[in-house]
Amino acid sequence: MFYDRQPEEKKNNYKNMLKIVGSLSRIYSESDEPYLYYRCHENIFCKYFDADNLSREDCSADAKKDNVGVGLKTWVGADNQKVAEFNRLRTTYQGLPSLEMVKRVSEYRNERIRVTKNLHGINEMIYHIVKRIPNIMQIYECSFDSIDIEHITILEDRTNANNIYFTDNNHIYHFNISKSTLYMLFENMDLLDSFEIDILNDPYSYLEGLFENNTEILATVANVMVPEIEPRNEERLCLRLYTIDRSTGIKTVQERSGLNQWNASGRVRDPNEIYIPYPADDRRRSEGFFPSRDTQFNLHLPDGNVITAKVCQEDGKAIMSNPNKVLGKWLLRDVFELAEGTVLTYEMLERFGVDSVIFTKLGELEYKIEFTDIGTYESMIQDGIQIDETEY
Repeated sequence: MFYDRQPEEKKNNYKNMLKIVGSLSRIYSESDEPYLYYRCHENIFCKYFDADNLSREDCSADAKKDNVGVGLKTWVGADNQKVAEFNRLRTTYQGLPSLEMVKRVSEYRNERIRVTKNLHGINEMIYHIVKRIPNIMQIYECSFDSIDIEHITILEDRTNANNIYFTDNNHIYHFNISKSTLYMLFENMDLLDSFEIDILNDPYSYLEGLFENNTEILATVANVMVPEIEPRNEERLCLRLYTIDRSTGIKTVQERSGLNQWNASGRVRDPNEIYIPYPADDRRRSEGFFPSRDTQFNLHLPDGNVITAKVCQEDGKAIMSNPNKVLGKWLLRDVFELAEGTVLTYEMLERFGVDSVIFTKLGELEYKIEFTDIGTYESMIQDGIQIDETEY
């Protein structure tokens, strides 16, 4: 288990911050169960265990420490909790018989776990849970498994028109058809720690006292309570891994360019040659974000490796690694695990749970790349943050 392997000092600091946050629960609720917002939990976990926060990347893990991926959960009440959502893939399973439907959904679940592990260099996955009962927080952990599709059986006595309950002999799941959401019953959890939370009856007076005596302390507490607490002043650029047919609106991965450049006509090409498309509209929106054409820069991959890359081709319409087979070897073979000669399609990207990338400018000729969830590009364009220089 992850928690038991951490130094006592880090565990105590982690618990102490959870106690502080829990003590302020009356700001949000009159319940005796301590309040803990999930984004706050992610931030606290990553801060006190020196873990990488992956929660912004919409992948299966919320945090990573060394080669361990961690799914972070906090809840009150029932142990039947959401683990994945597949609304964008609804048309691929809608109308299937119950067994076929949950097998299809389980395939998507497993694909996303596999791609997350490969992207981030993760060897082991676990769930770390803070369960909240009256005046107490409990820390549990349990295995974070792929679904054993070969051993799926439907639990007929629980299944109804909108919910399919099933087991793979490791866990019990249920799929809510109308919400396109997969839930798992967390019944095989190990209780690792438990501690009382002294919920303040009047947290407002407490905070007012802090403000009067030390504004820096108040600012620290406020930062912990707010999601996405880490100050950020960075430039980010989101690019699509697909193109859109203007007449039909259908998304496709070009068969002979982009992520399938290896399949282009003309000269003999390495089977790992790819590039990330950098269309004219995005170039206009992001002028000055990348260095000039053919100027090499360092590109930090999600698994911690660093490669060199550059903007190239006519008008700078492509971003390639140098040599251009390096990125393809990593993405097509190591992450997606596609056999050489397999044409990547948009339907595959949907199953993998990614269809765009975000470049973050770290410094002079230093960038990192994240592979992001379906719909991220459209959301950033709609919100007017195609180039994001937000500071908060």
